[in-house]
Parts: sequence; C-alpha cells; structure tokens
Amino acid sequence: MNRTDFPRSAIVALWLLALACLVYLLVQIYDPLILPVLEVIPPFAAAFLLAFMLDPLVDRIQRRGLSRAFGVAIVGTGFLVIVITLAILIVPLISRQAQDISTNYETYGKVATERVNELLQQHSSALERLKLPTTLEAWTSKLSPKAQSTAEQGLTILGSALSSMFSRILWLIIVPLAGLWLLKDIDYIKQKILHLTPEHHRERLSIVGNAVGAVFFKYLRGMATVAVIYSVIASLLFSCLGLQYGLIIGCISGILYLVPYIGVLAIMCISGISVLVQPEHSVQMAGIVVLCVAVISFGLFDQLITPKVVGGSVGVHPVLSLFALALGARLFGVVGVIVAVPIAAAIQVVIGECYPQIYDKLIPAPIPKQVNKKKTDQKST
Repeated sequence: MNRTDFPRSAIVALWLLALACLVYLLVQIYDPLILPVLEVIPPFAAAFLLAFMLDPLVDRIQRRGLSRAFGVAIVGTGFLVIVITLAILIVPLISRQAQDISTNYETYGKVATERVNELLQQHSSALERLKLPTTLEAWTSKLSPKAQSTAEQGLTILGSALSSMFSRILWLIIVPLAGLWLLKDIDYIKQKILHLTPEHHRERLSIVGNAVGAVFFKYLRGMATVAVIYSVIASLLFSCLGLQYGLIIGCISGILYLVPYIGVLAIMCISGISVLVQPEHSVQMAGIVVLCVAVISFGLFDQLITPKVVGGSVGVHPVLSLFALALGARLFGVVGVIVAVPIAAAIQVVIGECYPQIYDKLIPAPIPKQVNKKKTDQKST
C-alpha cells in the first residue's frame, strides 16, 4: 500500500466506523424514541395526502377571486358532510358484516371445503385420467402442508384488519383537523421548504417538485375516485346477485382495484369464494360472478373509466411496477402496495430530471454486412 493511499483508506475506515456507530445508536433508541414516532406518523401522513388531494379544488375557488380561507371552508365543509353521511349510512353495515365474518369463518371454511369436494367428485374421472387428486385434502397435501388453512387464515386476517381499522377512532378526529390546517397553509409550506434549499438549486427543485407532485398526487386522486366508483358498482352488483356480504366485499374490491395487475385477480378470487361459502348458491353462480367481475374490471374500468379519470398511465415499466409492488408489500404492507407504483413513477421523474439522457431514444445498431449477405443468399436459394 502506497503512502498516498493510506489517508484515503483511513478516511473510508472512519466513515464506515461512523456509519456503524450511527446504526448502533438507531438500534438502541428505536424502541424508546423512533417506534413511538413511527406509530404517530400514519394519521398525519393521511392528513397530508388528504390536503394534497383537495388542494386543486381550493385552487379553482381561488381562481374565481375568492380567498383561500373561504375556499378551504367550502371544500372542507363539503368533504366532512360527505364523509359523515357515508359513515352514518355505510359504516354500521360494514361493521356488522365484518363481525359476522370474523365469528363465522370456521363455518364458511367447512362449507367451502364441501363445495370444492363436490366439484372435484363431479370431475373425478377426468382428474384420474390426468393422474390428479380427486379430493381437496389430497390437493392440499400435494401442494403445501399449509394450504389447508390458507382460506381460514385469510378470513381471520381480514376480520382482524377490519376490526383494527374501526378501533382507530382517534384518527377520525386527527385526520380531518390536520388535513384542513395543512390545506389552508399548503402553499406556504411549499414555499418554506423550497426556501430552505440552496438558492442556485431552487428553480430546478421547483420544476422537479411540481413534476413529482403532478405524477404522484394526480395518480392518487384519480385512483381514489376510481376506487370509490368501483366500490359502488361492485357493491350493487354483489347485492343484486344475492351475496350475503355484498357491501363489504364491494368496499374491499374498490381498495384492491388500486393494486395494479394483482388487484383484479384478488377480487375475482374473493368474489368466487364468497359465493362458494354460501350454500344457497351454486358453483355455476360463482362462475357468473367471477365473469361479471372480469368484464367490469377489464372492460368497463380498464378501458373507459380509469383512463378518463386518471388521465393515462404513470409511465412505469411493468417489470418495475411488479418490483415496486413486491417491495412496497414487504416494507409497508397494504399501504405500500397502493402507493408503490406512484412512488416508483415519482422516482423515475426525479431520475429523468437529473439525467435526461436516459430518455433519449437509442438508434438500433446496423446489421453487419456479412449477416445481410447471408440472408440474401438464403433467400436466393
């Protein structure tokens, strides 16, 4: 090792030591300090998203010559009236259905097992010719030892998630109040944040921030609107078809539709299973429900409603979207899955602003002359 290399190696070693000390310090203070802060952040993050989603409405009122405080009062009052009305009309029904599911999931699991066994017995001859199991127990033992309790665990997790959601009563106070205050001062907060940055970078940061906000929050606003429309249509469809938990399944379907690529498949599975666990419905009825969900999702929403409301895709490659969904689910659960794609699009915008050459179109390399000659010779023969 040269003498000139020693100081650089020492600096790298000191940086690594400082990083290790920082990690050790964060681990030590995680439980007493960091964890309580992380538990408090979610309602304020929800309020921040709420303020950004309602901000365009307040801006429209301001363009008509009214003050921002008056616009916040109008938009906030209308939003609270809608939320309270929906809470009074829908939340008690959803709560009762969620409690019914959580208390009767064992019965529904047994009914679903019986229905699947009946279906397998009807097609036992075809399954035997294909050397496949003819009972659900044989299928579960063949696929995985844990597959037998997957449906019951899913219903249990669903019931516990819904009950924990309704237990966060304090959020009903924090989110609207904090959201309205943030909505009133959101432009002032943006200017303050921009003012804290170096002056020679402010113009570029402003451009990047506006581009990121346009992609991220426009996507979330549009998809939230689409989710509400999807929940209404799905709830009406399931209720008209006689599903016992049509309202709660419709609301869950609206949330799952926010998840690209995977959400519609999950909706189809949930709707089909919800039909199978009800003895008064047949397997053919489950197929009809799944077909209706596919037509509504892929035909009505994917082709008509979602492009009109959202205004096009966020421009993320499908492979990158799947990676973002997997990473978001691993880090933040359901919320991470919902916001994974717009966050990936926002990061893509930032990278594109910093390195615009990555968006330049590449000219395909010319085919070597030898290859062209071989192709002409083959054609001639």
